[in-house]
Amino acid sequence: MLARFLSLFSTSTAPPPDGVRTIPCTAMDLGMVDLILTMGLVIDARLDAKKLQETLSTVVERKFPRAGGRLSLRNGVYELQVPDSFGPAAPPMVFTTEDYAESYKSDKRPEIPTHPTGALPSPPAIIARPAELDVYLRSVTCPRSLEGFLTPNMPLLHVHVAVFDNLTFIGVTSPHIAFDALGTATLLSAWTRLLNGEELDTIPGMDRDAEPFKTFAGSSSISAKRGWFNLGLFNRLSFIARFVLHIIQDSSEVPYLVRVPKTFLDGTKQNIMDELNREGSNEWVGSSDVLMAWWFKTLYTHRKHDDTTPIHIHFPVDLRNKPIWADGAPLTSPYIHNAVSKISLPPIPANAFQTESLAALALRVRRAVNAYTADPAAIRADVQWHCAHPGMTLFPCPPGAEYNVQTNWRAACFAGLDFSGARAASPPGAAAADTLERAARVVFVHPIVTSGKNIPMRGTGGVLMDDEHGVWMSQYRGAKDWERVRQSGSLVFL
Repeated sequence: MLARFLSLFSTSTAPPPDGVRTIPCTAMDLGMVDLILTMGLVIDARLDAKKLQETLSTVVERKFPRAGGRLSLRNGVYELQVPDSFGPAAPPMVFTTEDYAESYKSDKRPEIPTHPTGALPSPPAIIARPAELDVYLRSVTCPRSLEGFLTPNMPLLHVHVAVFDNLTFIGVTSPHIAFDALGTATLLSAWTRLLNGEELDTIPGMDRDAEPFKTFAGSSSISAKRGWFNLGLFNRLSFIARFVLHIIQDSSEVPYLVRVPKTFLDGTKQNIMDELNREGSNEWVGSSDVLMAWWFKTLYTHRKHDDTTPIHIHFPVDLRNKPIWADGAPLTSPYIHNAVSKISLPPIPANAFQTESLAALALRVRRAVNAYTADPAAIRADVQWHCAHPGMTLFPCPPGAEYNVQTNWRAACFAGLDFSGARAASPPGAAAADTLERAARVVFVHPIVTSGKNIPMRGTGGVLMDDEHGVWMSQYRGAKDWERVRQSGSLVFL
């Protein structure tokens, strides 16, 4: 930590180490600089760890060399240092394994959360996050903080594989400054394609020198990103004081899983569309709009009828497919680093989540998404502001208001990843729980977020994955706030 601090004030210029190519981190990377993210996957088959390592090494070295880089803070600037060639002295990743040679099922281990598949429809429910799964997704040597990843020659990518007779856990860990969730999904997709026999030359990769955000260099014509606040000193102190007071009053931060069956989500969406049709409206809502509207209505239903506290809602949005890059087109090649901005809804008073219908709330979400997508020039302006102000802190709401940030990983399609090409034979005498005819799929996504700093996560959450049965979300709230949701009766707590 001391070295990181002192480097910001150093007057000397340190050269890059020999044998690496340096790529500066962009302003888009710096917002998550202190977070370490593990994308934890649970696959319903016994996999061959050696084959997993060999194929992922090939993908990193041949298709995504930037994933095999190192993170450095040199001359006060964060950068990636990508080895010119990989080998024993510069491995593309740290790959660790554990083989339990037994079935996962045990009274000593938590159950893997699943969706009910019975004949009777089940309601949405709150389920405790099985934190005990963490030990199967990170090795004891995996860095837990940014400082650990700033160690010289420390690979960005740490992969831990825990193999059971009937399940395999794969944890992919990296500093968030280097990957966002969709970037990780891009790497995982290429990995499984190679595993399943696709020719390497047909799998799109990312150029070692790719820097698409260079086109946004220069000054900005706007004072702050839309929907976010560049607070003055007094308001900044007021925001921080109110936030700290809220933590003191509700000090225990609790993550929960939210399980939403597809039958419930699809039925709710159909009811809203029927209502809009009866009103003669030509507007529409998507399932993600309905999911978010339902969640906010559920979350704030216990608020008092006269509570007009503004709620500022933000949705991170993928920029890769937006027509804002060279020649006004989407990116045409993979980009694994951070490429996310945020859609901000106009603030909603807390009591509106009681008084407005679910259809009205879903339309609020859809209209905000449509307005954002329809204005590429404004998206470019937002990105250009970030690039012109690297490291500047914006606030998600003014003092006296509240915020909620919801990510959505549905586009990452984690449940669609197929690891069948790495299927291993069951050990002699083991009762095989899978068959060669069934694909080795991801049945659960278990992310882990850590930091060397005690960063509060409350007021954040989002969709982890969905499959044919339902959607999984993860949400962070204070324990007292969760209790108020429980007492409202708006959700089933399992």
